[in-house]
Amino acid sequence: MTQQSTGAALVFALAIFGGLYLTRDAELGRQAPDFFLPETSGGHVGLESYRGQPLLLVFWTTSCGICRRELPAMSQMAPEFRSKGIAVVAIHLGGAEDVRDFMQSNHIALTSLVDAEGLVGQAYRVGGVPKLVLIGTDGKIKRTKAGMADESELREWMDALRAS
Repeated sequence: MTQQSTGAALVFALAIFGGLYLTRDAELGRQAPDFFLPETSGGHVGLESYRGQPLLLVFWTTSCGICRRELPAMSQMAPEFRSKGIAVVAIHLGGAEDVRDFMQSNHIALTSLVDAEGLVGQAYRVGGVPKLVLIGTDGKIKRTKAGMADESELREWMDALRAS
């Protein structure tokens, strides 16, 4: 191999490695930011309530079409998550006006919190919705996903938590 082709191969390898590094999720392994938010049904819930238990946070808005499809699917999967010891909490980014009606009319049986000012969303670096954040028993972020997740991906997340 010539010196020029060796150099080109090295540049190519560095570009691939650099691209993978830059697209790596910076959230992974970081301590989940604490929160204490109002529940749509009354009362307040905080991250502390789930200490030592895996938790899936689902950030969403009523104006998001993908969210309006994903939340009912999440609600259907919630018993499976619970059977594996994983809690699921939906966090609405924005006011509480339409949230309770949406949850009731769509028979969504998830703990539903309201982040009216979006401060929790900022702490979790939510740039768009839906965004899923999986927190392990150690309180650290294990996985995140922006956009809709399908059932097979969510089952993979469940299995990965059990394996860790």
